[in-house]
Amino acid sequence: MAGPLRIGIVGAGPRGLTVLERLVAHTAHAGTAAEAPRSVRIHVLDPFPPGAGRVWQTAQSPHLLMNTVVEEQTVFPDSSCRMAHTGTGPSMASWAAAQQSAQQPAEQGVPQASAQAAEPDRPGGVFAPRRTYGRYLSWSWDRITSGAPAHVRIVHEPVEVTAVHDAPSTPGPATTPPPGRTTLPPQTLSLSDGRTLEVDAVVLCVGHIPAAVSDERAEWQRFARDAGLTYLPPGLPAETPVDRLPAGEPVLIRGFGLNFFDLQSLLTHGRGGTFLPADGDGSPLTYSPSGDEPVLVPGSRRGVPYRSKPITSEHPLPTKPSAQLQFFTHSTVDRLPVRGDGLRFDEQLWPIILADLRFAWYSVLARTRPDAFAEDPAKLLGALRTAVDRVVRADASRESERWHIREERVLTRSVIEAEPHLIFDMRRLLRPLGDDPFPHRDALREALMDFLRADLAESLAGPDRSPLKALFPVLWRARTLLKELVADDRMSPASFVHDVRGWFEDFVSGMCDGPPPQRYAELIALADAGLVDFAGPQVRITPSRSAETAAFVAASPAVPGTLRARALIDASSPANRVLQADDTLVRGMMERGQLRAAVHELEDGTRVQSTGLAVTESPYRTVDAHDRIHPARYCMSIQLSSVQMGLAIAANPDSDAQTLRDADAVARAALGLG
Repeated sequence: MAGPLRIGIVGAGPRGLTVLERLVAHTAHAGTAAEAPRSVRIHVLDPFPPGAGRVWQTAQSPHLLMNTVVEEQTVFPDSSCRMAHTGTGPSMASWAAAQQSAQQPAEQGVPQASAQAAEPDRPGGVFAPRRTYGRYLSWSWDRITSGAPAHVRIVHEPVEVTAVHDAPSTPGPATTPPPGRTTLPPQTLSLSDGRTLEVDAVVLCVGHIPAAVSDERAEWQRFARDAGLTYLPPGLPAETPVDRLPAGEPVLIRGFGLNFFDLQSLLTHGRGGTFLPADGDGSPLTYSPSGDEPVLVPGSRRGVPYRSKPITSEHPLPTKPSAQLQFFTHSTVDRLPVRGDGLRFDEQLWPIILADLRFAWYSVLARTRPDAFAEDPAKLLGALRTAVDRVVRADASRESERWHIREERVLTRSVIEAEPHLIFDMRRLLRPLGDDPFPHRDALREALMDFLRADLAESLAGPDRSPLKALFPVLWRARTLLKELVADDRMSPASFVHDVRGWFEDFVSGMCDGPPPQRYAELIALADAGLVDFAGPQVRITPSRSAETAAFVAASPAVPGTLRARALIDASSPANRVLQADDTLVRGMMERGQLRAAVHELEDGTRVQSTGLAVTESPYRTVDAHDRIHPARYCMSIQLSSVQMGLAIAANPDSDAQTLRDADAVARAALGLG
């Protein structure tokens, strides 16, 4: 009888967990009454606890919140998924409800007054502490491992994998995987404790990996070391040594994204400050400082944070037919003419998505502000179908001009002139601070506070009452469909690189991937308390000159003057570019030619390096520097950015999630199920 099939999963976070779940689900149904199933040994390798991994550790601060609601998370496939053996476990929402019914201890230390003030008591929309998600993942690990059949052995190895090699006596990778699993060459994993481990298949689920230090960051490190200043490089906020930041002093923060809001929480809640409900109709919160807080000075390319998440009663976003996109659908996309190497985003797909955005905006505006319409809103909304038909017929060259003429005719001029924010304006969405410089820092501060207060009010109104937040579900669903088109290789590589990656992904992130509204309310309260200043857009941070008192100096072309601080936190998100990998495993495999970055071949012959690895189509076997496909080495992580988009998005229940389908395909391939 053949020996056990040995599978190594490198990384025990959510993606590694989904692969494990699929392996166990399929092995549980293996064999027949006449033939015993082959034994399987699964090694899950990660120095951090399995399930939660490094990012979702259960011991981290309760003040660090998830950026998605509990109803949008699952490890287990459900009946919506096109695969065998589903229903093996609950979504996070179902798990949380069961925990509550069983009267499990509630999270301790969560700022309840803050949450209640910023997020009214409405169904759905609970942004739980990150460690709660970690507990769900840890519980899922226990469920999966305890439910494994007798012929499956699962071992967690609490070590790092430092290298992967094919066994020396075997030939190099084949160009195509051979049939069956028994003929595959074994692979040797080198482990950080000095041991080696031999397996038949390897699944790389390494997640976010460290990036090599840029020249600019190296300069900051040297300057801080030589001048006795503080520089905290990019990393997980939960692991950032914020205790090195003294109270009362300004701290420059490079980046105004989710890492900033985590740091904001650690440096306020985490230092004993208290957010309380405010009296009156102004900001929903006030802040009572402990006296241990520094003054936060964020700056970024746009100068503003991503817009806050809207409060909506339906999570995950509804999939019923009445809630689907009106125009950007499979049927419309299938009608588009394909020229050359695939669909063009800017020319063909964006005008259709834009029609859906306009439909959502003006549908809500018609319901909430009928005085904004001089004529029947149906005249404006009905014209969108005609516009989409022109796009399908490749006859939309003057559509923008036609649309603006319709807007001027149908909308009430006096209302729009008095309240220009009521009109759908892509330029304002892309550049919320406008294009003109500010005369002084007080003007910049006023503009930013206006932006924060307005966006928070829109988030609390929700998609049903806010035209702005009505764009959120549209872009969320549009991104899902676009992700499918990219995964199915229907996009022109040039358009994917220059259009989708060039601007659309960033636009969607700015509209959909911001923090919970609670964080906006807290930021406003902190600014009102004098504990936040703003560096401005296009901020540039440099060391002070040799003749000056040592400090980091922040300057923005949008506002005169500079800001100085003795501490700098680099809160920018990881680059996740495999060519910049600075971890032992991926960097080593790249240097040895076992992995390579993908290359996008454009129609004009230009070759553009991808951020991700070269892989096959699903199940994503890796490709080496000589274009050889490894028959038993798979990738299931952020490094799939060469063939997918939106990889940081968790698997949503009831959505036939791509992440779960990918995990299923990898598991089936590793088990030799075809």
